[in-house]
Amino acid sequence: MEHWEPLETIGESGSEGGVILRDEASENCRITLEQCPDYFAVTCGIAGSFVHTAFCGPADHDAVYNSMKQEISAFCERDTSPEEAAAFYRQFAEQY
Repeated sequence: MEHWEPLETIGESGSEGGVILRDEASENCRITLEQCPDYFAVTCGIAGSFVHTAFCGPADHDAVYNSMKQEISAFCERDTSPEEAAAFYRQFAEQY
């Protein structure tokens, strides 16, 4: 699994206008959890190729964050063709 570093953005405003609760980055990935007024948002991305935001509630935001982080991390460790990457991005966006 990729090595993730916490970022010093806790308490700042996130991309969805909420307050950042968790924010981590690896070599080419980033994942952020923010609390918005009526929901939680988990935004993750792979540098230069993919960004996706999932919306969830108070009961499942940690599980969604951890699951998305694990899947993105595993994907980034694989050597994939452009077609395989596109298929992963579609599947990931549909799942979350």
